[in-house]
Amino acid sequence: MTSNICFILIGKTGAGKSSTGNFILRRSAFVCRYNSVYFIQEAEAHSVKLDNRIVTVVDTPGLFDTKGCLFRTLTSVQSSLDFVNPGPYCFLLVIKVEKLTEIEHYTAELLKIMFGPNVLEKTVIVFTHEDDAALSVKNIEDLVNDLDKNESLKALLDECGRRYITLNNYEPNEAIRRDKLHKVMMMADTLTIDWNGYYEERVGIYRRILAKHSDDWKGEHLTEKQVRIIKDEQKQEERKYMISSRVTGALAGAGIGLLGVATFAVGPVAVVALTAAIPVIAKHFK
Repeated sequence: MTSNICFILIGKTGAGKSSTGNFILRRSAFVCRYNSVYFIQEAEAHSVKLDNRIVTVVDTPGLFDTKGCLFRTLTSVQSSLDFVNPGPYCFLLVIKVEKLTEIEHYTAELLKIMFGPNVLEKTVIVFTHEDDAALSVKNIEDLVNDLDKNESLKALLDECGRRYITLNNYEPNEAIRRDKLHKVMMMADTLTIDWNGYYEERVGIYRRILAKHSDDWKGEHLTEKQVRIIKDEQKQEERKYMISSRVTGALAGAGIGLLGVATFAVGPVAVVALTAAIPVIAKHFK
């Protein structure tokens, strides 16, 4: 297990993001807003110490209740990573279980626009209002299996590795609450990665691309053309990043060999000059 971990809550206003955050923190840290008139505009974080590890939970603006410009909302959601740089983190996509078919068909695209093409590989779906579903004729497993009837929702669940958990955020039984929280933590521990430099480089790419278009495209939804343009730009920037990384690595490797030769041939003064030149040359290729 990692020593610390961060959960980033993603989802629609009213899905139960804030109450899920409180469930994990085991206290009422986030204000639950049941009235759609009230919604958070910026990411908000709280932490707690659980079993000798620091657990941070970040609540984010609702993805689909944009109340205006979607780009502004996406940018605010992206800022959630500012709370976890450079530590490990896991995304929790919160969905109200009784309203599965209301999730926008481009949920996956929005997540990828904000956090890159591999974001769903480190995402767990949290189905909330488990208590409401229990009153239905169908049980939770039946409700989840119904996703197979909706291609976009099935694809979303499949891309998340069919990782999901159901919660009653107001579960009165302490033993059940602890068991659910343990399952969430165990799933997260299989997904979290200590990014280190990844945040500054790759995630920075996605933020710059989104910021580039934020002043040009206004509205509550993205068109298919806009999604395609952004994803194409992501691919281009990813290729540039990979090329520059390889060049930097090659130069660094060559530099190590040159340092050995320089030390033998011309002494420590030349070695100092060559050492200073390698980062400059590498930077030129980025």
